[in-house]
This record gives sequence, C-alpha cells and structure tokens, in this order.
Amino acid sequence: MTKQYAIDLAKRLYRDNERSYFVIQDPKTEEYRVIEKAEKERDNLNRFVVFSIETDD
Repeated sequence: MTKQYAIDLAKRLYRDNERSYFVIQDPKTEEYRVIEKAEKERDNLNRFVVFSIETDD
C-alpha cells in the first residue's frame, strides 16, 4: 500500500479502536503497512517506523 494510504488507515483504526498504531516500511518488501504496538516491540521494528499515532498508556 502507499505511504499515505497506510497513514490514513492507521488514523482511522486509532479513532475506531483507541489503540496505538504504527506505519512501517517493511524491511523485506519495501511496502508500507500498519502494525500494532505489540508487534513493533516484539519484532524490534522501531527503526522502520515512518508514522505513529499512540494512546497514553
């Protein structure tokens, strides 16, 4: 998906679910995708994050 579409999707998911979402550029495919905080932390994807929208934990 495009970078802008992924960002818009993350914003919509955040509004609907009130959870943290991150857009990363996948290191294997170079595609943009939306992930949740647990996946980001589990797979150590901090360096691939291009956009984040987070809740206050």
